[in-house]
Amino acid sequence: MGAVVGGFGLLAAACSSSSHGAATGSASTSTTAAAPAASATTAANAQTDTVSVGVLPIADVAPLYLGIKQGFFTQQHLNVSPHSLQGGAAVASAVVGGSLQFGFGATANLVLAKSHNLPLQFVANGDQAAADASSAWSGILVSASSGITSISQLAGKTIAANAVQGENELALDSILLANGVKPSSVHVVALAFPTMPSALESGQVQAVTEVEPFVSSIEAKGGKLLSPLFEGEMPSETVAGYFASTSEIQGNPGLVQRFVTALNQSLDYAQSNPAAVRAIIPTYTSIPAAVAANMKLPVWNSTIDTSSLQSQVQTMQQLGWISSPVPINELIWSGAKH
Repeated sequence: MGAVVGGFGLLAAACSSSSHGAATGSASTSTTAAAPAASATTAANAQTDTVSVGVLPIADVAPLYLGIKQGFFTQQHLNVSPHSLQGGAAVASAVVGGSLQFGFGATANLVLAKSHNLPLQFVANGDQAAADASSAWSGILVSASSGITSISQLAGKTIAANAVQGENELALDSILLANGVKPSSVHVVALAFPTMPSALESGQVQAVTEVEPFVSSIEAKGGKLLSPLFEGEMPSETVAGYFASTSEIQGNPGLVQRFVTALNQSLDYAQSNPAAVRAIIPTYTSIPAAVAANMKLPVWNSTIDTSSLQSQVQTMQQLGWISSPVPINELIWSGAKH
C-alpha cells in the first residue's frame, strides 16, 4: 500500500488536543541529555531510551520494522515502539501534542502544516516514487468499460483519492495540468485505498488514484492504467518522510540524532533487501503474504531529495493550496541527511 495520509484534515487534527488520535500506551521521552552531534560511541555510553513512533499499517514503513528486527535501533540504545494509527491526521496530532516523538507522513501534509505554522519538521526520508513507469507502485486507473483512454478525458469526471489535498491529489493535479486539464474541472472524493476498486467497478467513481497492491488487483480485473501517479508527477519524488516536533528536536537533539542514524541505516537496508521487506509486511499489515510476495514496492533512500520537495511546494502554490512558498530549510531539520 502507499502513503495513506490525510490532507488538510491533518491541520485541524494537529491543532486539537493531544488526546485526539493519540497512541495507546505511554511514550517516554529521553532522560539522557546527549550531545547534539551524538555518535555511535556516544550512544554506547547512553542508557536505553524508549521512543514512540506513529506509523500507518502500510508497506511504506517496512524499513522501521526491519530496523527494529535487525537491531539497528538497539545499537543506538533505543527501544522503538511503533504505534499504528488509522491516518496521517492522528499521527500528526499525537506528535504535536507530545504523546509521540516521531511520525510518518506525506510531503504535501508537512508542507501544509508548515504553511499554517505548525511546529513539525522532517528528520528523515520516508519513501519515494519509482525511477520509471515500469517500476511504478502507484497509478491513475479506470475500469475496462469506462471508455476512457487518456488523461485528457478525465475532465468532468469524479476521481477517488485517499484524502482531499493529500499527496495523491497533488500528484493527480500535477498530471492533469501537464495534460491540459484544469484540476478544478474534476471532482475529487476521498475514499480509503481498499474501497477504491469496488467504487471503480460499480461506477461510483470514473477513475482512482491507487497504490499497490490495489493497482495490481484492479489491472487483474481488466482495469486500465492511464498513468503512473507519483512517478507521473516526478520520477523518484519524495512521497513521505518521518517528522518530529520542533520542541522534540530542540529538547532532545541527541535522541533525535540517534533515531535518525538508525532509521537511515534501516532505509538503506530495506532498499537492498526486498525479500526481507516482503517477509515483514504481512506481520504488521493486513496484506497477505502471497500478495506481498509479488507487489511492486516503494523505493527507500536515506537521503531526502530537496529538489523534489521544492517542486512539490511550487506545485502546491500554483494550485492555491498554499499562499506563499514554504522554505525548505524550515521544512527539513538541519541535521537530516539531504
